[in-house]
Amino acid sequence: MVMMPRAPMPAAHDPQAIAAAATFQSFANCYIREIDPGCATCMALDGCERHCLDWYLSAQRLHLRAVVAADSRTGPKAFGPLFSRHPGERDWQPMDPLWAMQCLVQDLAEKTAGESRPGAGLELMLRTLQSCARIATLAGQSAGRLDNRPEGFLESEQSLVFGHWMHPTPKSLTGMSDWQSAVYAPEGAGRFALTYFAAPREMVRSRSVAGSLDAILREMAAHLLKTRPIGDGEMLLPMHPLQAEALLLEPRIQALIEAGRLRLLGSGGLRFTASSSVRTIASDDCDWMLKFSLPVKITNSLRLNRRHELDAGVAMARLVELLDLQTRLPKLGFLRDPAYLTLDLPGACESGFEVILRENPYRGEKGNGIVSLAALTAPALPGRHQRLAASVERMAGYAGMARTDAAFHWFDCYLDCVAALVRLYDETGIALEAHQQNMLVDVSRGWPSRVIYRDSQGFYLSERHRPALTAALPDLSMVADLFYPETEIRRRFGYYLVVNQVFAVIHRMQMEGLADETCLLARLRNHLAHLSKSLRGSGLDFVRHLLDDRTITTKANLGVRVAGIDELEGGAGTALYRDMPNPLHPAQMQDTRITDALAS
Repeated sequence: MVMMPRAPMPAAHDPQAIAAAATFQSFANCYIREIDPGCATCMALDGCERHCLDWYLSAQRLHLRAVVAADSRTGPKAFGPLFSRHPGERDWQPMDPLWAMQCLVQDLAEKTAGESRPGAGLELMLRTLQSCARIATLAGQSAGRLDNRPEGFLESEQSLVFGHWMHPTPKSLTGMSDWQSAVYAPEGAGRFALTYFAAPREMVRSRSVAGSLDAILREMAAHLLKTRPIGDGEMLLPMHPLQAEALLLEPRIQALIEAGRLRLLGSGGLRFTASSSVRTIASDDCDWMLKFSLPVKITNSLRLNRRHELDAGVAMARLVELLDLQTRLPKLGFLRDPAYLTLDLPGACESGFEVILRENPYRGEKGNGIVSLAALTAPALPGRHQRLAASVERMAGYAGMARTDAAFHWFDCYLDCVAALVRLYDETGIALEAHQQNMLVDVSRGWPSRVIYRDSQGFYLSERHRPALTAALPDLSMVADLFYPETEIRRRFGYYLVVNQVFAVIHRMQMEGLADETCLLARLRNHLAHLSKSLRGSGLDFVRHLLDDRTITTKANLGVRVAGIDELEGGAGTALYRDMPNPLHPAQMQDTRITDALAS
């Protein structure tokens, strides 16, 4: 087997150099996928012929060349040295990664001048540099850690230094100061108390299929309530401190407080810490995570809980129970969102007080070996062991297997778990927005044994299955943005499950030298072909799409950034996605290594 080299990182632990290299890599890969794939070329470097990509940037009248240190069809390419030269010049000059990234931004602004909103290029530059600065800060803070293998659920949630693997501004965080992020962003692992309000019950809209919300909230705020009790006619409203601060500046909230219709109780009760999404928080002392609206833009979007999302969470929690999905599909679990509450204000869809309660079964030692796929496949900082590589190598040692054989077995076990999502869609018409951050992997027993889906707002229900699903739960017909046509589900499900999730595992295994990408793609194709034999409905159509179509959907993260689209707002739709060549299509699988693997 021909193995690709591991992706390079700056040898010394220089946070600025690490951040600059990572920032260029993220941006350039989005640019390649969405704007300009570049021109393949070669150059002699250190006595070796190196593969390169060239771009001509008309805005600067500049040729840009990037040495391709590790290629990939499933994920981001890794780059080595960068060079530039002006037309007419013979010699290539070394180029700083951040300056190269800024040149790409300026070129993009010129190419999309008629499509982007005013000031988009300047904002993109700002967000990209801000993301770079955060990566440098996080890399510097992580310098003393010896490995990249946290054991607990919360530790892994708070370990993502580089962010989204294919995003131009992966660690952009606007609306939170540095001193606030040290406490409220996951990477700081800060612990903080919530801010509580009390409101008349008739002003609170709530729903729970998980028992008494009153009892749950009073337990969270028990210590605070000893000194600031609430009346029988009042209900607690817990708020993230950042959201509470923003709400207290709103005139309508100030008027309610002045009129005595809303009381600010203050800060207290159990202390929580941020998960990887920033706005979902957890505590080892509480059975519930809480998901808030936040006045913060994370990557593309202002993170708000919309009214229909509150109802969707409860409806889907109920549907999972009614259909007994966790028994029918033992390798697929769910973290349900079975309760919500908010302050109901006349004339407003949302008040800003919307909070979703999510199950929190992975407290303390129960969270050992429960890791999000994003954390599992994230690159490691120099000098630290990458988490997926560590897992494979540990199991190779236990089982007495060669490293590559262990990688193949790990991948097969993982695909057995992922197959449960396809079976779910086939049997029920329910597809999941199963991207890396939404999917947890149970590796507590070494090999992957189960995947767990979180985010009850990320369900796509098939129009074909509407009669059966609404018969099982009539409430579904009252919830907006749940049902989609099959063609749209296939596109989105293909992106989230395969391009974003499964390809991330393939890409990381190649970049760590565990297994070759082409052989893993062949293994995936074989697995899907075998799975298709036991499918009969929506799942079969989905798998045939993956195996037979020349293109597959990917997310237009750079295009979304330039257009200024908030992807969580309704109406963005197909603008969020575009097509890319499908690495699983037979025309893409002519490599002899793939042919041999398919034959076996």
